Order: sequence, then structure tokens, then C-alpha cells
Amino acid sequence: MKDFLSYPRSFLMVLLYPPILLSFSFYGILQNILFNSRKLDNRVIKTWCQLTCWMFGVRVEVKGKENIPQDQGAVLLFNHTSFFDIFSLHSVVSNLRFGAKIELFNIPLFGTAMRRTGVLPIARSRLEEVIKVYQDAEIRIRNGEKFAQAPEGTRQDTEELGPFKSGPFIFAINAHAPIIPVIIRGAHEVLDNHSFIPNLGRWHRTITLEFLPAVSTDSYSVEQRSELQKKIYELMKNALSQ
Repeated sequence: MKDFLSYPRSFLMVLLYPPILLSFSFYGILQNILFNSRKLDNRVIKTWCQLTCWMFGVRVEVKGKENIPQDQGAVLLFNHTSFFDIFSLHSVVSNLRFGAKIELFNIPLFGTAMRRTGVLPIARSRLEEVIKVYQDAEIRIRNGEKFAQAPEGTRQDTEELGPFKSGPFIFAINAHAPIIPVIIRGAHEVLDNHSFIPNLGRWHRTITLEFLPAVSTDSYSVEQRSELQKKIYELMKNALSQ
């Protein structure tokens, strides 16, 4: 019976979601202007993402939580199949920011909120601009912030890994930041690359986040990024196949 009720629940939540998103965006902008506090920014983002998961009946299960650095900056690289990758990661990892495609920053209020709270604008087709964004963010990593990046560059139709792009690896190497590979399972079942309404047909679904041990970038130069890229790819591919 609950699975049947997931249909009206999901449709209702989709209708409610735009005003909720705009409300969080407005509040995020306002508190950032008034207090300019990264801790408050973090709290707004985490609450928004936890609420989003709750609204659509999504539970988040975490494995390897001990591999998440607490007071150290890092680059988290994850397999990307769904917008719920972002919601699930933000719901459990503190002081985390994403690189988002630059077109999202054109959304009224939401785009402004992303800029003010430190989300990285990524222009996929303009590598020089992307590298400049990464360079500006290096000091933030040294100050303890974490950045989640999708090395595939875009959402995939399945949980099989697509080809990796070099940008996130250049970012991690230049920032001397450890890379935390993250395996996300189940997010595409909540909302896949071709769907608009989350979690139809199931009252609850579970997204599993598996954080693999950190990989140091200290022994790699930018010229050696393809070696690091291959190493991370194999680690994530093997973990996904288990």
C-alpha cells in the first residue's frame, strides 16, 4: 500500500519543492549577507539536502565514514548518476561544496545562493576558466573545506563509470589535497538521468555512500595526472564491481 502511495507523495512533493528551494535560497543569501559565516552556510545546505531526502522517502546509508577527514580539506570524487548524489553527500558530509555546471547559476535566487555559499561554477567547455576557478579554491582546501567533483563530468545512465576528465585531478594535485573516492549506489533508482519525479513506485529507497581510503596526491605532478586518474578509476571501478 505504501508503495502505491509513493505516486501521490512524489507528485505532491514536486509541486511543493520550488517554493521550498526558493525559500532556502533566500534565507541562505540573507544569512550570508548578515553574518558571512561558513558554519551557517553549511547548516543551511545540510538542512536543505536532508529535507529533500526526507520529502521523497530517501534514506542514506554510509560506509567507510572513518575515511572522511574531519578537519582537513579534500577532494571527493564520486560516480555521478543522479541529482540525489548531491543531496545524499551533503546530508552526511560537513563543510562540503560542489562544482556545478555554470548554467545553474542563472537560476534566479538559487544561482545567487550558490555563489554566495561557495559552490564552484564549472564551465565544462572552457577548461582555462575551470582551472582558474580551481586555483581560486585551493586556499579554501588548505583552510579545511572539502569539494565534491564528478570526474565523469556529467550524469551517467548507469552506475558503470564513464571516462574521467582531467580537471578534478589537476585541482587536487595543485592543492596538495587528498582524494577520497566515493561510490554511490542507488541514487539513479531514486531519480535517473531521464526522470523528473523522484522515487516513484517505492515509499522508501536507500542510497548507499561508500567512502574509500584517501589517496595522497603529494607524489604526483600535474604532468603525471593521467597516472593518478587511472589509479582512481581502477579503485572506483573495482569497488563498484563488488
